[in-house]
Amino acid sequence: MAPQHQNDSNKTDTKPVAIKNALNQEIKHYKFDHPELLSVYPETKFDPIPVLPVEDRGLKADPTFKNLLEDATVTHLAPKIGTELSGIQLHELTNAQRDELALLIAHRGVVFFRDQEINIEQQLELGRYYGPLHVHQNLGHPKDHHEALVVENSVETSEGFLKRQMYDPFNAWHSDVSNERQPPSYTSFKVLTNPPVGGDTLWASAYEAYDRLTPPMREFISGLTAIHTGIVSALYQ
Repeated sequence: MAPQHQNDSNKTDTKPVAIKNALNQEIKHYKFDHPELLSVYPETKFDPIPVLPVEDRGLKADPTFKNLLEDATVTHLAPKIGTELSGIQLHELTNAQRDELALLIAHRGVVFFRDQEINIEQQLELGRYYGPLHVHQNLGHPKDHHEALVVENSVETSEGFLKRQMYDPFNAWHSDVSNERQPPSYTSFKVLTNPPVGGDTLWASAYEAYDRLTPPMREFISGLTAIHTGIVSALYQ
């Protein structure tokens, strides 16, 4: 056995070296670019949402999409879900084009548009064409726009997630307000500011997920009942 060194000069400093990673990286504080859209939480009261007759505009659409796609560039992003349309401004759509957009969304699950000039009032008007707009029960909204919901990842929230990697129900896969008696048929989402990397919002096809289940699993879940609730969302506000 080799003799142990007794010379203190051979000892090295073993202080921990700081390494930046997902758990301790420094957060850059950014100014919110759209202060007019910051959420407010007024004590507004609404009557219970009534059950309304449903008229899906997609059922009135031309199945050839001749009005919507005539001057558009179509890019399918995945075999079963996701299509991008270029050369179209949403605030300029005719009613026939709006109907065909509803049908296209039914077929493709989600449709993307870049470089849109549509403002919040025009976006709300487009939504009303398809039916009454949903008002969220416990989330804030921009002042004077109670039918809109702003998704804003604050610096404080980001720091908490990075340091604790805390599970948050809002980060899980979900279908918007599926606990309602009449959940929304469509969701309109506009990105105003996004980071150069990360911050991804993902969509998935539950139809395709079901189709990929084995026959025994499909048979198993066909007899199950799911209870959809908004209590978790309310508790985390």
